Amino acid sequence: MICLDAFKNVNITRDNGELHISPCCIAPLKKVNQLDFQNDQYLVAVRDAWSKQQWPDACVKCLKQEQQGLPSRRQHSNQWYKDHGVDQAMPELIRLDYWVGDICNLACVMCGPWASSVWKQELNLPQKRFNNNQYWQELDLSRLQYVHFHGGEPLLSKEHRDFLAAIPNKQQVHVYYNTNATIQADNDLRDLWNEFRLIELDFSIDAIGDQFNYIRYPADWHAVSENLTWYREHAGHNCLFAVTTVVSVLNQDHVPELAAWLQSNFASSRFGDPVEHRLQPCEGVLAVDSVPEHTVKYLDQLDLRRQLDWRKLFPSAAEKLLS
Repeated sequence: MICLDAFKNVNITRDNGELHISPCCIAPLKKVNQLDFQNDQYLVAVRDAWSKQQWPDACVKCLKQEQQGLPSRRQHSNQWYKDHGVDQAMPELIRLDYWVGDICNLACVMCGPWASSVWKQELNLPQKRFNNNQYWQELDLSRLQYVHFHGGEPLLSKEHRDFLAAIPNKQQVHVYYNTNATIQADNDLRDLWNEFRLIELDFSIDAIGDQFNYIRYPADWHAVSENLTWYREHAGHNCLFAVTTVVSVLNQDHVPELAAWLQSNFASSRFGDPVEHRLQPCEGVLAVDSVPEHTVKYLDQLDLRRQLDWRKLFPSAAEKLLS
């Protein structure tokens, strides 16, 4: 029993000008003064616990998922290391979770001001969390094989291009993006992508039509669906696509409609690589098992600000929540 992420991965973000790290993107963050992958006390403590065959306190989320029979980050990561011939529990930076900033062009209903500059603007909050994250300059990237870009919206980040350009041995690196499908990568970025072993674009799409527009506000479904076609026609041979759907109380009854649309319109790349459709449970006030009163209050307040009507757009959810 072990999680190799504790020895091979680090999650890096910057909040209000301060560096925060953790072993992976779902473990609790800790503020640190400097980035020391080998010797940081937090990372070392997690590694020591795993070495003693004990679940670290930082890894309780994976523990709970596995106890419920659900797949965990630990299991997915360990399978990745196995597939790539990595099996030694020694500190060596092979993977990286990297948060490029909170600059985003959307204010998705399941998100909030902690991860979106548009959410901050809507709520009249200071735009000061962070706009860049240049701590990659303090890391030894020579053994890097995988980097996961989180946002905000990573494709709006100019700084992340500098990071990509600085990575040595690009031909051995798999680059993974969570992206909202509203941005078309320009020629320079696509040329840079061509130097890497693999580029994976995981598009966040939760519904189609006006339901999509509501969940991924203020995105436009027509433009996003055209972007998916554009990526299929213009992305290089080393690009893979996926679609992740956050299943919430709003869209849970409409996932089959989206799946059918994807099967008809975005089932594979032009090179024949299949597009995997992944489902991710929503957390918080829009979770499938959320408290109805809290969900209704949240959505009604949102609609009042945005002049929308969730009851009309999601009638089956309204029936469940208001019964």
